Amino acid sequence: MIDIGSGGGSPAIPLALALDGVGLVMVEVKTRKSVFLREAVRELGLADARVVTSRHESLLANTSFHEAYDLLTIRAVRVESRTFSALQTFVRPGGQLFHFRSGAENQPILPPPLRLAAIQPLGVHPQSQLVILQK
Repeated sequence: MIDIGSGGGSPAIPLALALDGVGLVMVEVKTRKSVFLREAVRELGLADARVVTSRHESLLANTSFHEAYDLLTIRAVRVESRTFSALQTFVRPGGQLFHFRSGAENQPILPPPLRLAAIQPLGVHPQSQLVILQK
């Protein structure tokens, strides 16, 4: 699993804890937040987790990230069609992208090969949604 814009670690860390043994890469551009994430990983004993301090755009040039993940999560990041086009590079064929978003955001046009699999409401706020995309 790869989490883009990991910030404070949600949803990546709770998912990694729930999916015992899942490999996790958290991508965070801000050094201060990356340091926090590394400490959280150490304290929680998440042996299969690592933090990369980088913009996701910079990782596109690194072929070891291409189609390397079954699941990509993204939250609290404004996502446009070109963003999805770039992010799908990290996901294996048949993998999924979980976009945690506010329902007030417009759903961008999905670039091939992505398709909408489901939209699930989250919590008591109807504006909070999990948009599940399939590659």
